[in-house]
Amino acid sequence: MKRRKFIKMVATGLVTPLVAGACQDLQFKPRLLNANLPLLVGGQDGEQSYTVFGLSVASGDPSPTGIILWTHINESAVVADEPLVFQVSLTDDFTDIFLVGEVDAADINSQRDFTVSLDLDGQLIPNTRFYYRFIYNNIVSRTGRCRTLPIDKVESLKFAVITCQDYTNGYYGAYNYIAADDEIDYVIHLGDFIYESAGDPRFQSLPFSDRAVILPSGGKVALGLEDYRQIYQTIRSDRNLQLAAEQHSFIMVTDDHEIANDCYWDYDRDTLGAPDHPFVTDPQYDNDVSLLRQLKLDSQKAWAEYTPARIEINELATHPHDFSRTYRNFKFGDLVDLFMLDTRTYRTPHPCGEGDLFNRYAAIKCDNAAAPQQSMLGDEQRQWLFDGLLNSNAIWPVLGNQTFMSQLHITNRAYPSAIELNMDAWDGYKYERNLLLQTLRDNGIKELVVLTGDLHSYIATELKIDFNETSTRAIANYVGTEFMTPSMTSAGLSEILLNDAASNSVQQQRIIQALSRVVIQSNNPHIKFFDSTQHGYSTIQFNNEWCEWRAFVVDKNNSSPQNARYEIFNCKKYQGIPWLL
Repeated sequence: MKRRKFIKMVATGLVTPLVAGACQDLQFKPRLLNANLPLLVGGQDGEQSYTVFGLSVASGDPSPTGIILWTHINESAVVADEPLVFQVSLTDDFTDIFLVGEVDAADINSQRDFTVSLDLDGQLIPNTRFYYRFIYNNIVSRTGRCRTLPIDKVESLKFAVITCQDYTNGYYGAYNYIAADDEIDYVIHLGDFIYESAGDPRFQSLPFSDRAVILPSGGKVALGLEDYRQIYQTIRSDRNLQLAAEQHSFIMVTDDHEIANDCYWDYDRDTLGAPDHPFVTDPQYDNDVSLLRQLKLDSQKAWAEYTPARIEINELATHPHDFSRTYRNFKFGDLVDLFMLDTRTYRTPHPCGEGDLFNRYAAIKCDNAAAPQQSMLGDEQRQWLFDGLLNSNAIWPVLGNQTFMSQLHITNRAYPSAIELNMDAWDGYKYERNLLLQTLRDNGIKELVVLTGDLHSYIATELKIDFNETSTRAIANYVGTEFMTPSMTSAGLSEILLNDAASNSVQQQRIIQALSRVVIQSNNPHIKFFDSTQHGYSTIQFNNEWCEWRAFVVDKNNSSPQNARYEIFNCKKYQGIPWLL
């Protein structure tokens, strides 16, 4: 659509009215203004912007004709009766203004913690890079850059993929490389954007004194809305993260740490299951149903406030399953269909019990993992996913998935069956995994690409109907490929082992690295690459013929923006060919 025709349609009301936010009681209703209207601007796009916009700006959830624009007003900078103006431009110097609007002063309030989310769906044009900024009390925010979705035929797409960014456990240097990569079209975040804990000794050694998170409750784990909000504010104050959010539009989902470690839904009690949270483990809270349910609601509300996501929200809901729905789909023309999953809100309890060793992890014998009632997705999300995959016309169907989907076990002569290493992943929900993979195979879908996080490792693996079938001639056994992006900062397997060891010698590090890689790959031949010793991010590029996954290591211990980076692995997958390493 030509720009002049589009603007004319906006003026005559033929395009969807502009609506900001998604909360039922907190919807902003900004007014469209004349794009040529001169604005009195006293501040500049620089350090002065932080006096008002301390968390900078962000964008997310692109559509063909829109985007979510996000910012936060410092509470100390709020002025009574002062509206918030935003501008969208085709140029970074704002000499070619495309859209201007404002948010009523009454909509900037503590009820949403002074965050602002604008949904511009229906106001922009497809496959276009826009620049945007906010103006409040004559102070201009930093400039953000966003991109709408393409339609029809698409030649190529490149995504950055990130996950597991424990603020207390390292620096976000990886975000600098993402921000500087102008070839990246969009950023996919697979969850653990925050960590609800501020000093869990099992995986947060807190060696970074300048990265501490102080919770209003005074506890070590988020106990409610104000704690969650404080964590999001702390994370979004990171300048490296801000740079990436200013340069690229994010597509995000939650994993467990946005809520509580290894969480699930306790259907017997109809409340959040959180095996390690104080509400469950501390006698003073008595494993209270209402406290756990409210904890889930609080985590959902905080995520909605601090994430630029176009999701369904019912602010009046008292049950978490009615409050919001975060699983959703993005279509990138004819090239990629991206399905972002929610594998925490509806999943059933862990099949072998809620303890750590021999229950959630290193389960020796657990027949319940293959039971039909074990579900990662829940009935409605599973049907949504199956319908979407089977009706997709895209060359590449892609899942934004939280926990490892492929099989991960080791064998031991002392036991008659394999040791299941991670029952918090899809190995604990085998029936549903098999149902998904068999449904795809039976309907001729062989190009599935699953993007995964959570395990803090680099993994490239084949997806099979039968993971124990090792013959490369069994082509019908191959369904797709899974790529696990490592943690950006969160403690990895080797890091945890080293913390527990008496010695931290170079030789010991090499032994642990060799042991983990050799043992894992020898017991799981479908896994083609494994490394749990490093941190960083990955990119994945799609075109009509192949997709290429590239994994990068970035030193999380260095606070300098020029953290060292190097490529650790890359591979291409051609259509119809499982692997080209």
